[in-house]
Amino acid sequence: MSVSQTLTTEETLTCLHIELYHPDQGTQPLYSQLRLSQSLKISAEDTVMLGRDGQTCQFVLNDMRVSRKQISIHAYRKPGSAAMRFSVQNISQKGKVLVSGSELGYLERADLHDKALLRFGRYELLIWTDPGEAQDCFEVLFEKQNTSPSRDLGMDVPCTLAMVDTGMRNYQSGGPVSQEPLESDETL
Repeated sequence: MSVSQTLTTEETLTCLHIELYHPDQGTQPLYSQLRLSQSLKISAEDTVMLGRDGQTCQFVLNDMRVSRKQISIHAYRKPGSAAMRFSVQNISQKGKVLVSGSELGYLERADLHDKALLRFGRYELLIWTDPGEAQDCFEVLFEKQNTSPSRDLGMDVPCTLAMVDTGMRNYQSGGPVSQEPLESDETL
């Protein structure tokens, strides 16, 4: 007898690639709490949450300018399709998220297509998937990029044009303090 009839075949997992870029990533430990270049298995029912709060987000950015809960990514399938797809939701009450140029407000959601460029603050995330057959789980793989994905995609827009005015003002000069959202933590 060559192969047992009771062995289950191993399914390949869909891999959600998230390539991270920040212009200050070489001088600050922004990704010190992320497991870079290591794929992590996630249940398809679970949400991938990215933010600065390690209590609520399983993927943490070490940056006070990131909201405690910044974005969540959800897996789903369309009726009649076996392909796992993903959507992103802005869960920051104070910061805006740009998805391939379209702005998402608080709790707004957008489907992620073949390749999507997400921006919040000065972060750029290039997100894409490798398809797999498994229906109940997928992998997430975070990798650091040394160059701006928007530049690589030919969508290079200066950060000040891509950011949304958060409404913060420097009351001494009347002008904006920063183009980056800065969320205060009311528990401090």
